[in-house]
Amino acid sequence: MKINLNFLIQEVFKTMVFGFILFFVAYISLNLFISINIYYLFLIAILLSIINTISSGYEKEKTRKITRYLSEFSQILLWFSLMYLILSIAIYLLNLIVKIPINYLIISYSLIIPIITIYGYIKGHKIKIKEYDLFIKNLKEEINIIHFSDVHIGSIRGEKLLKDIVSKINSTDAEIAILSGDLADGSTPIEVDDFSPLKDSKIPIIFTPGNHDYYPGLENVIKAAENANLKVLFNDKIEFKGLSIHGFFVSSILKPGVSIENSNDFSMINLHDVNIAINHFPVFWDEFKNMGVDIQLSGHTHGGQFYPIRFLIRIMFKYVRGVFKEDNNYLVVSDGVGTYQAPIRWGTDSEILLLRLKKILE
Repeated sequence: MKINLNFLIQEVFKTMVFGFILFFVAYISLNLFISINIYYLFLIAILLSIINTISSGYEKEKTRKITRYLSEFSQILLWFSLMYLILSIAIYLLNLIVKIPINYLIISYSLIIPIITIYGYIKGHKIKIKEYDLFIKNLKEEINIIHFSDVHIGSIRGEKLLKDIVSKINSTDAEIAILSGDLADGSTPIEVDDFSPLKDSKIPIIFTPGNHDYYPGLENVIKAAENANLKVLFNDKIEFKGLSIHGFFVSSILKPGVSIENSNDFSMINLHDVNIAINHFPVFWDEFKNMGVDIQLSGHTHGGQFYPIRFLIRIMFKYVRGVFKEDNNYLVVSDGVGTYQAPIRWGTDSEILLLRLKKILE
């Protein structure tokens, strides 16, 4: 496997961070109960972090069953550690105020995080369909649209998720589906047949790329999407049953080393049309409204995916999750159907949105 110097530096840095988190969490957690050998603990943390680095490194070259399992194990372990870090800090601070009996500590450590992890793992793999009525001016005919986002096909999520998505889409009365970015994850190369289960959708699927679709090579993602019969809409528009559907990528947020020319042509938006704008990031809603966009479809945030990130994500974005309405204009921000890194959700849903566009009665 050929690894360039920048990639090697990044992986070494990630190994150090991963190892430090595991070591620090294990030390402060176990030290509440028993005396531990700090050197053995350090070696175990480094070993686990090296396993994570090696598996993710090989996945960057080619996906394999063993490295997929190791990648998922590593991401769950990291999530597990972060949750124990939060719990340990809370218990430590509480213990300064009131002495907690050892039996209560053992019960807390044995049950709280494992239960949340099992619950979050199940929730992260169970797709919900949520329905919303959107009332639109000048709508020629009422139409039902599927909106989903952030599938993140890669090392951890794959064919099964795509089949589940198609099953959910086909169970609805929607006439078209719109995927607002991050079909790919970027953790592993995308092959031409990787999205092929989407061919079984009974309705057309429109796809506009997001930031993660650039990381495994946008050309590869587009080729695989087109092979799965998806209509790739990128700085372009199509007409569908009286709707003008536009696909854009407007954001300055990209992974270091990945660039994009912002060459969006907004002149194609006609004020007199019923316009839907697909933009992966839930930003520039005011600008899109002023251009005549009735509905903006976005994702990216995952709704925060799990606590405590749900609180932190609100610092980064004004519109994090749900349906927002001003006058007769809508911004729809999906929690996403897949997950990023650890396949766990806590406080959010893996969701597909069924948007029922209805005429405004004068």
